[in-house]
Parts: sequence; structure tokens; C-alpha cells
Amino acid sequence: MLSNDSYDDSNIIMITIPFDETSSFKPGSRDGGAFIRRASWGLESYSPILNRDLTEVKFHDLGDLYLYGNQEKKFKTIERAVYNIIKDGKKVVSLGGEHSITYPIVKAVKEFYNDILVIQFDAHCDLRYEYLGNKLSHACVMRRIYEINKEIFQFGVRSGDLEEWEFAKKEKIYIKPNLMDKEDLEYIKSLDKPIYLTIDIDVLDPAFAPGTGTPEPCGFSSRELFNSLYLLKEVSDKIVGFDVVEVSPINDVNDITSITAAKIVRELLLMLG
Repeated sequence: MLSNDSYDDSNIIMITIPFDETSSFKPGSRDGGAFIRRASWGLESYSPILNRDLTEVKFHDLGDLYLYGNQEKKFKTIERAVYNIIKDGKKVVSLGGEHSITYPIVKAVKEFYNDILVIQFDAHCDLRYEYLGNKLSHACVMRRIYEINKEIFQFGVRSGDLEEWEFAKKEKIYIKPNLMDKEDLEYIKSLDKPIYLTIDIDVLDPAFAPGTGTPEPCGFSSRELFNSLYLLKEVSDKIVGFDVVEVSPINDVNDITSITAAKIVRELLLMLG
């Protein structure tokens, strides 16, 4: 994805976040953003489905976010960087990295927009209160987000421990084992709020995305996911940012996962730009 536009001239700003310190099974997603960027060179800039070309989109790629210190300090860095982008009137695209990075991103988005919807595509609930003693684990990211923003929508979820499913039922969280459909979209449209979108690549079946830290069988095909994401064209003006996380190149096969993630990013850029 070639970015020829300056920061000031761009409507969308992209950053990569090389963080995977709480990965609970197979690490390696810290390199996800870099490999997504590299894989994008194998894709055309034109989308026949959307009939748009990336040359029509004003976006700027800031590259890797420099992180240092403990997890809390790194998350503060992420939050501050994203807030500054949004404060400048731009949409933000973040490439992970593991899923825990979505929490500081959403904190920054909420600080600016206050009342938002968070739409998640994921194989896992990510609603644990804590995991291995860490409340900021990638297994807890949606629990932390729910604590600061009750309006969350979870699609494609097919895995989680009993605590998570009981919590989701008790709190009446909008959680579905299937991907988003037109009925879901109509409900989301009716709420008429800014939207932040987070896509964990493991929402796909491992046959379509083997390069991820916690692959979960019985998932979705790439085509099924893209068809669901295309529904969001109707609310693209409401989307203030998105991330694609949990791409783990060291666990990939022939860059299948990185290329799929790159195409997801391309299509969403074309929808938002």
C-alpha cells in the first residue's frame, strides 16, 4: 500500500504497533504490521468490488510506533499517538500486534468522541476479567473495553471459557457466532453513533489464516468475511478507525494470512477514504 500523501494532506493515518507481550499461545504478531505492509505490494491498488483505487484515497503511513517501558507505559504511548491523530481530524488505521492494543486505541477514540460503537470480528470472546494475572492481556481486551464503553458488537465468536459466556449473557452483550448480516447492520445504523472496528484475523478458519497466535477451527472463509465487511459501506462515514490484529508471520504459510490481512486493509481504506 503505497502512501504518497503527506500527514497534513491525508484523511487517514496508518500506524503499525509491534507488540505481542501477552500472547498466550504462539507469539510473533509483533511483526504482523510489517508483513501486512510487505504483502500489500503483491496486491493491485484497484478493487473491482468497490470500483475504487487507492490513488483516490488520501492516507499517510507513519510506520512502526516506537514502544518502550512496561506494558502500561507502552499502552500510554499507543493511546497518546492515536488521540493526536484523531484530534487532528483524521481517521486512524492500526496494524498489530496482538489484540490487547485495541484497548488503548479505543480509550483514545472515546476520549475524543465519547459515545461510540465498537464492532469486533473475532474467534474469541476476549471477555476474561484477567488472564495469567494480567488484566491487560489480549484475552481480556473486550472486557476492558466494555468497562469504558458498553456498546460493543461481537461477531464470529466461537470460543471462550465459561466465565466469558456467563458474563456476556449477564450483561446482554451483543455476541454472535455468525458474521454480521443485514439485520445486524440495520440495528447498528439505527444507533447512529461513531464506529470503531477491530478485526482479529483468527475470526477466519485456520485454513484461510494459519498465521495467527491462537487459531480456532470452524471459522469463516475469506470470502464470507469480506462479504460481511462490505455491508459496512452503508455506515462507512461513521467509521472513525479500525485495526487488524493477531497476524503472526512466523506461524504463517506462504504469507497467506499477511496477504489476506493486506486485502482487508485495502478494502477498508477504499470504503473509508
